[in-house]
Amino acid sequence: MVKQVRAERTRQALIAAAALEFDRHGYAGTSLSAVHRACGMTMGALTFHFRAKADLASAVCQEAEAITRGALTRLGPMGTLLPVVEFTLVVARLLDEEVTVRAAARLTQERAIPSRWHTVWRAVLRDLVARAPEPSDPGCGPRPEELELLAVYLTAGAEAALREGRTGKEVLAQLERLWALVLVTGSRLGADECPAVTSPLREPS
Repeated sequence: MVKQVRAERTRQALIAAAALEFDRHGYAGTSLSAVHRACGMTMGALTFHFRAKADLASAVCQEAEAITRGALTRLGPMGTLLPVVEFTLVVARLLDEEVTVRAAARLTQERAIPSRWHTVWRAVLRDLVARAPEPSDPGCGPRPEELELLAVYLTAGAEAALREGRTGKEVLAQLERLWALVLVTGSRLGADECPAVTSPLREPS
């Protein structure tokens, strides 16, 4: 039992070290030697758990998928568009705060290895959109397919902004402003033609 616990701790430490390297340098720029040195372990310890760099990258992506799935499963129907808005904020926070998620996003973008990270959050988003209520006025607010596309673009934009060095606080504030622009003042009819709406970014007081 003690050996199993120690082995699992070693494996997790290697995944964490690899995530840092993949996030900073990408798949091509990361070597197994860099990972084991960053982790303070021998190459033998690394290859005992991961025979190749692709295996290590896959483990990083699987960890990120589990973290992402766990965070997003707490989003539920609330009778408004708020869950879809919150979805983009949660993914942005994960990208900002979880290096494993950030590494998986980069590995997925580089198509270095087969990864399901995007598939995980797209499935949650699709379900949220399917459960979102239709606008009370057909001419106001985005249709479900538009809402899904908007969330995808905003999520990708948040990922790119964080990669370019924007802070998480900046990105979250920008997401909230963009959602308010689209869902409160934006419409296919024009803001002055739509009935008054409450901001979906905050619960009514």
